[in-house]
Amino acid sequence: MAASRGTAQPLPEGVEQMVVLGLILLILGLVLSMSLLVTIGVILLVVGLIVNLVPFGGTRRRVY
Repeated sequence: MAASRGTAQPLPEGVEQMVVLGLILLILGLVLSMSLLVTIGVILLVVGLIVNLVPFGGTRRRVY
């Protein structure tokens, strides 16, 4: 069994949409001066970026 090296794991379903929606809500909230949209937009943007950048589950195999 050969392990593939250097291949990226697929992103969880809906992560890219979360980042885009967060950015859209952030911009709309700033333009319309609605603090609730800004807050929701920032939360979605931060969570989406964290899920994109942090490798949950590890990046290498552990054999015991």
